[in-house]
Amino acid sequence: MSILRILSLGIISVFAFNLSAKEMIHEKLDQLFYDQVRKLDSGSLEEKIQAADYLKFVTSKLAVRPLLKALKGNPNVPKSDENSPSLKFVIAQALGAMESEISGPPMVDEIKRASALVQENDQPTFSAPDGYNLVISTGELLRNVGLLPYTKENQDAIIAGLSHSNFYIRASAADGLKNLNRKDTLSQLNSAIDKEKNPYAKVAILNAIVYINRIANQKFHDLCSFLKDESPMVRYRASMAVGEVDLKAGEYSLREALLIEHDQIVREQIKKDLANVTGFKMPANTPFYFRE
Repeated sequence: MSILRILSLGIISVFAFNLSAKEMIHEKLDQLFYDQVRKLDSGSLEEKIQAADYLKFVTSKLAVRPLLKALKGNPNVPKSDENSPSLKFVIAQALGAMESEISGPPMVDEIKRASALVQENDQPTFSAPDGYNLVISTGELLRNVGLLPYTKENQDAIIAGLSHSNFYIRASAADGLKNLNRKDTLSQLNSAIDKEKNPYAKVAILNAIVYINRIANQKFHDLCSFLKDESPMVRYRASMAVGEVDLKAGEYSLREALLIEHDQIVREQIKKDLANVTGFKMPANTPFYFRE
């Protein structure tokens, strides 16, 4: 057998082995995907949440219909785990990541159903024995509808959230319009900011306006002023907003806020947002008093 023939057979063998290995990997990934879809449909609540979270990171559009089915929950048994706000929170994020136009109508229907149940004084629960509450999951739906391909129905549903009685729903609607990123929503946002009294919601609305405009105008400076708010929650949200719009003009306000911020969680967020604005990453192990 000639050397050329031996080399050719070797190359063919290696190619066949690589092809077989890739096929095995794809088969395992397919099996894992369908295992998660099965858990989403019939697993325990914990399994359902983990499955939805897995599908969020896979972002395969094959998962859209199973996720939409799970989003409907069980209307006949209100206390069922299938209606868990924690589950719907993760499903909303997964559907937003997949950006499929068929997700719009079911998500809008769920927003209308859930927002009607949220009362003015209901507070968002970020951590509790039972996980997220209805306020949080409804807000996440509003945010993620804004990530879907544009339709007037999606936009109208988000705009309607700006007039909700609950401050967190109004803030989430502003986030949804920010994600939608359309200048034709600025009139509604400007109208909403003129009427808004809640500082947290004000920050979210200003965030959306500045994000869409991308101009360091008076609205941007109004946004930066909330870095001095009495509430740590508002300061945290303001820092995120200034860092997200990524305008160099925000550097001074963030540095000034960092000099006086005593809340550890807010302080860490300001550092992250300052690094985002300046492009400079502060060493994680450096004591805070050497960083200003």
